[in-house]
Amino acid sequence: MAMTFKSHPIHYRLIDVFSKVPLAGNGLAVFMHNEPLNSELMQKLTQELRQYESIFLSGTHDPTRFQARIFTMEEELDFAGHPILGAACFLHELQNGEACAWTFDLPNKQVQVETVKKAGYYHATMEQGQPQFYPPLERSHTLEILKALNLSARDIHPNLPMQVISTGLPYLIVPVSCDLQKICIVSRNLAELLASVKAKFAYILQVSTLEGRTWDNDGRVEDIATGSAAGPVGAYLVQHGITAINNQFVINQGRFLKRPSQLFVQVSGQTNQIISVKVGGDVCMVARGVFDEIET
Repeated sequence: MAMTFKSHPIHYRLIDVFSKVPLAGNGLAVFMHNEPLNSELMQKLTQELRQYESIFLSGTHDPTRFQARIFTMEEELDFAGHPILGAACFLHELQNGEACAWTFDLPNKQVQVETVKKAGYYHATMEQGQPQFYPPLERSHTLEILKALNLSARDIHPNLPMQVISTGLPYLIVPVSCDLQKICIVSRNLAELLASVKAKFAYILQVSTLEGRTWDNDGRVEDIATGSAAGPVGAYLVQHGITAINNQFVINQGRFLKRPSQLFVQVSGQTNQIISVKVGGDVCMVARGVFDEIET
């Protein structure tokens, strides 16, 4: 006989990340729970709210340290940026201090976040750690992936390679000189193409404006602002001499969804030996709610 699970009422907070005003930036649902929730219920709660991502927090013996699990509408992720930033500001709101520091234990990664209270919003900065660089793609892989993104070889920046970089989730950075408007996913096998070069997703970056776009691999959902990609993009830009080491810069995203967002990135170390990547953004509280008892 299958076991049933019945939850207590489950409270959540709706938050917009990478924006200092509500109804902008990248939406997020934060759940704080004391009793265990199974994976099936966490996935269904995320689907019910239809947020791009949800994060589920449970406390530890340390009041500044939390276990965290992140879900999209389709799956659980090992790491994602904007849920961590939003969750940290949610916790800061409960503490009501001026500045706080938090640690999140994800399934395969630990992340530190600093938060600061502003006038009507919060600002959070996460330490994504040392990036992992994969070799630049060879031409045999490049052309097929470009075709899947509705691009051709002439759309690629002439002096920069396509390259996979990870600070927790591996992204294929696709540097372009063309208009971002034309980009869309036109292939059903993009996930397989990316997996063949050890990437989970592709991030298309217009180098001249530092503006980017990314989708799920089916091309159905475009992400508004992608914190897990901002770290790899920052490391890529520094490694290839586009931005300066140890200086903060801004990546723009979300314009095509009418939710423009700014992601603050700072890469530390030396150009040929990056020590860490920090990604930050403004965070705005939007709404709160509660699910009744649910049996699964």
